[in-house]
Amino acid sequence: MRRIIIALLVGASLVSGMVLAGCGGTAIAPAGEGKGNGKTETAGILVENTSISLSITPVKPDYVELIYFHTKNPCHCMAVVGDNIQYAVGAYFKDEVASGRVKLTMIVSDDPANAEIVKRYDAMPFVLFIKETREDKAKTYPVGDIWNMTGDDNRDKLINFIRVIVTDILEGK
Repeated sequence: MRRIIIALLVGASLVSGMVLAGCGGTAIAPAGEGKGNGKTETAGILVENTSISLSITPVKPDYVELIYFHTKNPCHCMAVVGDNIQYAVGAYFKDEVASGRVKLTMIVSDDPANAEIVKRYDAMPFVLFIKETREDKAKTYPVGDIWNMTGDDNRDKLINFIRVIVTDILEGK
């Protein structure tokens, strides 16, 4: 049986399916289905020494929610993180916030009234989660990269990071 090398370059999207090729056979790839604005990306498949390009439509979320947990009285460098996240969302995603495609939720983690949501997320006193929702399915994950961007000196770096990550998610990357 021939060796098959498959290289799929599809950003953060997962592609399910199989590529089948037999001795002298034809490579077959399933047609991708997805929501989006019709823009496609290309995935390359290398079978033996022949390459095949497929068009893949990125699957864009219905909405993206940033959920930031913070304490009631944070130190200055941690307060700046929350301020910068709020600024980035307000400055770069006004239309998306108005349409409901981007949401920002700020939760005081040491407020007893929020104990259940802190427990549900297994949240630390300070943590940022991103929740991507597509139809009825949500994927939620913490974003640890922001902790290299605390304090006043990293304001622009954190704001740009939030802008890029949210934009990429909205575009289905």
